[in-house]
Amino acid sequence: MSKQSRPKSGARKVLGAAGYCLFLLAALAIGSAAGWVNQSVVMTNWVKHGVLWKKPQDTFGGDTVTLLILGCDEDLSTGGKKVLKKQARSDMMLIVKLDFKNKLVTGVSIPRDTRCTMPGYHAEKINAYHNIAKKGHEAELTEKAVEFLLPGITIDRVVTLDFDHFQELVNMVGGVPLTIEKRLKYTDKAGGLFIDLKPGFQTLKGYDAMCFVRFRHGDTDFDRQKRQKEFLLAFKQQALKNWLQVPQIVDEGQKVLGDALTDQEIGSLALFARTLPPERIQWGQIPVKDIPHSSDLALDEDKVHDVLVQYRLIETHDGGVSAGGRP
Repeated sequence: MSKQSRPKSGARKVLGAAGYCLFLLAALAIGSAAGWVNQSVVMTNWVKHGVLWKKPQDTFGGDTVTLLILGCDEDLSTGGKKVLKKQARSDMMLIVKLDFKNKLVTGVSIPRDTRCTMPGYHAEKINAYHNIAKKGHEAELTEKAVEFLLPGITIDRVVTLDFDHFQELVNMVGGVPLTIEKRLKYTDKAGGLFIDLKPGFQTLKGYDAMCFVRFRHGDTDFDRQKRQKEFLLAFKQQALKNWLQVPQIVDEGQKVLGDALTDQEIGSLALFARTLPPERIQWGQIPVKDIPHSSDLALDEDKVHDVLVQYRLIETHDGGVSAGGRP
C-alpha cells in the first residue's frame, strides 16, 4: 500500500476534494435563497449593496479569483478528551480557481504529507505551517508555503472551513437523504473520529454527513468525487424543500466559510455557483511521489506544471491552456 492510500490518524483523513464539497455546499445553501430577505443578515446586506444585480467580476474586481481552502483538524490531548487547539494542522488543502468569464470552477488538492522546505524553516509537511505559525498568522503562513511549493500560483484569499457549522447546516435542513453504496468504517479514538456508515438508503444527519464527505480509506479518487457530488446534489434538493428556513440556511452557510469573505463576495459566489452544471466543476490533485524511509511525500516536479496548466491554475507561455483545461 502506498503512503498516499494509507489511513491517517484522527481528522487527518480529510479528503482533499472534500473541500470542494464543503465550499460548494455552503455556496449552494446561500444560493438557494429566493426571498425572506429581512430575516437574514447576509441577504439584507446583499440587497443593501446590490449584489443580486452585480456580476461577480464587479464584486471581485476581475474575471477570476483564486482561493486557498483549508480544513483544519483539532489538536487533542492524549486520549482525545480535551481540545488543545480547535484549528491546528491544515489537513485539507485545496487551491480553487473561479473563472467567472468562462463559467468554470477548477482546482487541485494538496496532500497533507507533501514536504515543503521554505527558507528559514525546517523541512515540514505542508499542513504543519498552519500549526507552527504565530497566532493570528496561520492563514498567512500557509498561503506563503503553498505559493513557495507551487511557483506561479497566486492566492487571492484563504478560506478556513468550519466543520462544526457544516454539521449544523446539514441538521438545519433535516439531514440529507442518500444511498450509500458500501460500508464506510474507520475509527480513531485519539482523533475523536468514529466513521461507521452502513450501505443502503438513509438520511445522514450532521456528524454522519461529515463522515461521509471526509472518509477516504480504501477509496479511489473517482469513488470519492462521485460520492461528494451526490451529496452536493442531495443537499441542494433538501435546502430547496426547506424554503421556510432559507434565511437561517443562508446565514449558517456563511459560517461554514468563516470570515475570509464579505457578505457581498459570498453572495456573488453563491449566485455564480448556482448556475454551474456539474461538468463545469473540475478538480484533481497535485502529483506527488514517495520519499524513501519517510512518511513525507515529494512534489513530482516533472508532472506538476502540466497538472496546474490542465486545471487552469497557471497559463502556458503563450497564454493558452492545455486541451484538458479548455473551457
